Amino acid sequence: MNKRLGTFGLTIPELQVVAGQQGKSLLDVQAEVEMDGWWYPDGYSYVCSSFVFELYKKAGIMGSLDIQGVEMTPKDVYSLSIFDTGAVLPEACVEADPGLPYCQLLGDYRVNLGPDYGSIAPYSHMDETCPSVAPDYVRPAGC
Repeated sequence: MNKRLGTFGLTIPELQVVAGQQGKSLLDVQAEVEMDGWWYPDGYSYVCSSFVFELYKKAGIMGSLDIQGVEMTPKDVYSLSIFDTGAVLPEACVEADPGLPYCQLLGDYRVNLGPDYGSIAPYSHMDETCPSVAPDYVRPAGC
């Protein structure tokens, strides 16, 4: 929250004071968009999905779209319509996972990504306003 408020090293009570001075609540501050490239004392803050998305951006897959990868969840990443969902898979993949549109290379358990796999065209500011409410984490279109 320090990044969002333009401060460094403040405690939660101190952040609450600064947020109030800026006309915000701590919930408002928490809901603000995390920005790719923010440097923290221990480095960049990437979880698996945001790291993969950053690789996609660096590879040029996202073109000129303005998307903050640190806002992406694993489901957001595999839902992107950047995969060839109609590819002819090797026979070993078909035998191991009949009916799946992708090939899982490793693991003792099969991962079924469901109908959202490869279904959402990327767009600027994607996922910056999506709610995230358990247990279903429903993603409204265009958020």
